Amino acid sequence: MGIYKDIIKDALYPKKDGIIDKRNKYISIAPLREMSGDDVKRLRNRLALSIDVFSQVLGVSAKTIEAWENGRNPISGASLRLMRIIEKNPDILFESGILVDKTYLN
Repeated sequence: MGIYKDIIKDALYPKKDGIIDKRNKYISIAPLREMSGDDVKRLRNRLALSIDVFSQVLGVSAKTIEAWENGRNPISGASLRLMRIIEKNPDILFESGILVDKTYLN
């Protein structure tokens, strides 16, 4: 938590509450950037994951992934935020334990 902890500590310095809220003037929340169905498919292919595995990674059904990729359903909330995080840092899937490398566990 190095960078995160340092930035939060600096942002909290003027206030002693210990909580970041919407009134904090040192940190803001970036708006959610939309993703198209093609964006979702590109990300999934870049990760080399099947629809079934990608759905398990995100905690949604395979039918939901298919609907996103075909443009039938919009992507919002936590799924969209998580895909943007994964897009920027795919290693997070292994670092967080969502994906486990079993190559040498035989």
